Amino acid sequence: MEVHHHPDLHHKPKPWKEYLLEYIMIFLAVMTGFFAESYREHLSERSKEHEYAVSIKKDLLADTANLNIWIPANLTRAARLDTLISYLEVPGFVKDGSNMYYLARLSTRNSIFTPSDNTILEMKSSGNLRLIRSRDIINGLMNFEQSITEYNNLLDIEGKENVMSYPLIGQLFDASIFNKMVIVSSKLLTEKEYATGSTNNTTKPPGNPQLVSGDKEKINQLIYYLHQRKSSFLGEIRRLIVQKQQVEGLIKMINKEYKLDDE
Repeated sequence: MEVHHHPDLHHKPKPWKEYLLEYIMIFLAVMTGFFAESYREHLSERSKEHEYAVSIKKDLLADTANLNIWIPANLTRAARLDTLISYLEVPGFVKDGSNMYYLARLSTRNSIFTPSDNTILEMKSSGNLRLIRSRDIINGLMNFEQSITEYNNLLDIEGKENVMSYPLIGQLFDASIFNKMVIVSSKLLTEKEYATGSTNNTTKPPGNPQLVSGDKEKINQLIYYLHQRKSSFLGEIRRLIVQKQQVEGLIKMINKEYKLDDE
């Protein structure tokens, strides 16, 4: 009978140096892949950071342009209230009742400056604000946001002062004349017109209309609310000036950090 011998399947153990070499090769392969992936992620984040910086700068430039409109516009609105107050302070007959009615109608207009903060809001909601490495820029953006909050607090006060004047204007002025001042127009307001509280569907009334009541107490109350609102406008102007300074400073920092002078 033929006898089959099984092959010897036992191998001689490898020298420990070969095991060490294999381990080192595997370790290096894994680490190389890890570093390559980390580097790709780093490049991706730096690219996103630059894109966000460009977008933030565009928003800040838009804010600068609008602030250059809103600051003088609020001065105009405060001056209009001052003129209206001067008409109301005159006892009896007013020489320019047409302008008094026009300013009284404009005084109820409530318009607010809205910053271009879409990029910042998107970065905060997505957690990508962390991509901005410059602590100075982050602090500048947070300070700007705080200034906006302070401005909005003043807007709330001004809005309440505006509403308080409504019934007094209705009691002292002829509402039928206000109604005749309204014209139909499809023209859109410019940013400057909106900022100054102007309207494209209101015109001065003809003739020289007067107050329907000479009630001194009501006139005094209306003057008080108009005065308070004028003071709020002046406070808003101070906040807007601070915002403009902050925006200009942020643009300089972003230009320097990301070399965006030409973008």
